[in-house]
Amino acid sequence: MKSNSVLAIATAAAAMAGLLFGYDNIVISGAIGYLAMHYALAPIAVGWAAGCALLGCLLGSATAGSVADKFGLREALYGCAACFALSSLGVWAAGSFTQFVILRILGGVGIGAASIVAPMYIAEMAPAAVRGRLVVLYQLGIVLGILLAVFVNMLIRGLGSEGWNAEYGWRWMFAAAGVPAVVFGLILLFSKQSPRWLMKNGREQEALAVLAAINGAQTAAGQVSAIRESLGEERGGLKELLSAPLRPALTMGFILAGFSQMSGITALLSFLPEVFQSSGQQAGSAFQSAVLVGVVNLICTGLAIWLVDRNGRRTLLITGTLLQTMALASAGTLYAVHRNDTAILVSIMLFVAGHAVGNGAVCWVIMSEIFPTKIRGAAMSVATTAIWIFAYLANQFFPLMQKVLGTYGLFFFFATMAALNFAYVLAVVPETKGYTLEQIGRIWSQRGKR
Repeated sequence: MKSNSVLAIATAAAAMAGLLFGYDNIVISGAIGYLAMHYALAPIAVGWAAGCALLGCLLGSATAGSVADKFGLREALYGCAACFALSSLGVWAAGSFTQFVILRILGGVGIGAASIVAPMYIAEMAPAAVRGRLVVLYQLGIVLGILLAVFVNMLIRGLGSEGWNAEYGWRWMFAAAGVPAVVFGLILLFSKQSPRWLMKNGREQEALAVLAAINGAQTAAGQVSAIRESLGEERGGLKELLSAPLRPALTMGFILAGFSQMSGITALLSFLPEVFQSSGQQAGSAFQSAVLVGVVNLICTGLAIWLVDRNGRRTLLITGTLLQTMALASAGTLYAVHRNDTAILVSIMLFVAGHAVGNGAVCWVIMSEIFPTKIRGAAMSVATTAIWIFAYLANQFFPLMQKVLGTYGLFFFFATMAALNFAYVLAVVPETKGYTLEQIGRIWSQRGKR
């Protein structure tokens, strides 16, 4: 019998994974200044404090696909919830900078694993007609997490003096993620396993029951037949992943993921209060500006949910990357000509808006769609690893690059990367709107044979 609850719970689980991803990734933006004061960190150590979690992200994304392929997507999400809870509460009690780094790396493992498993999970559960918007709901969760992080940071900062924040405030910023981590685990108790993973592991009747609950018995029977046929055509394993038919999809996924970070989104959000303070804002105003940026991110991600299954993935990517390029160039110019606080804020808001409707939403959708079922986990791990490689490099070297290039030079560098991203999308990225996952797999196989 068809039931909306199965898909609703799966969507809620993916969105909660996204929320914890966003919070845990960006909470450092409010804590980094006080953390640096607490441990008396040099600029390179500040970069390490901001970037160490991203090494965990790299580890999590590199291994999560294989774990999900072997044990199941739902079980992999349980692992993510555990990483988030242990990291957030552990940082609160950290007794040294080394302990802080280890616990942040653990949290990063959760972020990196969630970046693979959550969009793949909802993509494998969702009907083709609404798959795009449901995967973007995962991105909405990320954006809500980012907004929650900057808002909680602002509230906690206001609870005490600079000295109190340097001693205790930054710890509470991290600890606040413990509550949604527990909620995430509770949601997973009521979730179902991915039907495509069940089919891949010979559990066809269980898969049929899940698909029937989502789509109705008649549609489910056809889906089981299509999945069975698709699995029969796939070999699985590393050899197929690197085969000629799949190389174009793998290459595109890796490049799109890399460009999404080389335009500076994670680095800028991680240091957002410092960026605003370098334009002349006071600390309190800088934190408020960061919240405004988070609100814009949320609104534009909501817009992407509405548009992704109407206008298509390619259109949103083209529009978003073009807006990012112009906004970053504008911010660089404003910093070069004696800074205008309001205009810089507007430029950064436009940059984040471009990311939200383009790379932020669509990159996850495309990567969750373009790979065959048997190797989807491993292929997404390879592609998403690019996100964390470049996010880590950007965070690690952001303070140093800002010192060497100046803030204006940093923005011009990111603008150049965004322009290259726009050109690549225009030249290479196809439209996948409206196709089933099995149909998309065949499209890429035919491309690779040309």
